[in-house]
Amino acid sequence: MSEVNRAIGFHQQPDRESGNQPDWHLNRKCRRAGNQLILAACATLAIALPAVADRPDPGSTLTVDQQKSLKRAVGYAKSGKGSKAAPIFDSVLSSCTDLPKCIEVASYTEQYGHQLADVRRAIMQKALEMSRTREDFILVALKSRQYECFEITRQAIQQLISLSNTPDQLTDLAHKAMEVSLNDVAHLAMEKEYACIHTVPEALEYAKQVHLMGMDDLLRKVIKDMVDDEPNAHQLCMLLRKIEGYNLKEMNRYLLKKALDQAASVSEFNDIWEAARRHHMNDIFEVAAYRGKKMMLYQKIQRDQAAYREQVQAWREQQNSNQQRAQQEIMHQNSGGGGVPSGF
Repeated sequence: MSEVNRAIGFHQQPDRESGNQPDWHLNRKCRRAGNQLILAACATLAIALPAVADRPDPGSTLTVDQQKSLKRAVGYAKSGKGSKAAPIFDSVLSSCTDLPKCIEVASYTEQYGHQLADVRRAIMQKALEMSRTREDFILVALKSRQYECFEITRQAIQQLISLSNTPDQLTDLAHKAMEVSLNDVAHLAMEKEYACIHTVPEALEYAKQVHLMGMDDLLRKVIKDMVDDEPNAHQLCMLLRKIEGYNLKEMNRYLLKKALDQAASVSEFNDIWEAARRHHMNDIFEVAAYRGKKMMLYQKIQRDQAAYREQVQAWREQQNSNQQRAQQEIMHQNSGGGGVPSGF
């Protein structure tokens, strides 16, 4: 029964006859000793943590003195004294000689919002001025957007686009921008690349790239331009084979409607008929079938009329030939008899 009471928390009364102390007195002493150990450990950590925090980071690109200065500036920023922190940041920034150091200095300002906004903007401006390669500008664009320095982001993006001029360079830039979620940079790069496209094979490769990047607006634009530039119905049906994998039903329909307007032979209407049947466009299917049959009938009538005219012409020629031959025979008889017999 005593074990049950201890388990459910009942207080055990001391045994006056035997003089023994109950078990809960021992448990209370153990708990008190444990709490003292925990407090001692916390005090030790409280003393040790400032020493660890003050220790310079060996993996940092900044010097020990620069790190100490920045930590002092951060202390001012924490207490709301941004005006005292700003000169320290400016001093450290003036001694930065490469891009990684500027980016690391900027990371110290991230948690202190508006009071260090001007400092953060100055840091990113210097980082932009130190950028030389495409990777540098991508890093600056990414970090300046993270730190809400949007004007610096715009300038970095402009530099990125201006450095790339060939289709291969622009496609590579777009892929790298997509990897770091700079989708607007990728879109601008592909827009600029479109101005370099001059042939149908290049346009088809461009359509493939923008489709992989999920740029549906550019995909529709390049397909529409290819359709508008192609005057031949047969070539339009061949183009449909190459773009139908993108599942743009409205563009497929746009292509087939133009092909209907441009078709001028039974074979072209047959190509449209097969394409419309494949894409389940019954209205275009029926129109292509009707116009194809109508053209076949018209061509048959033309052939029949041409054959009839040939027969009439042959008959006339035969009649003329027979008439000429008869006239020649009469003339020969009149001249071949030696003149009119006299009889005298």
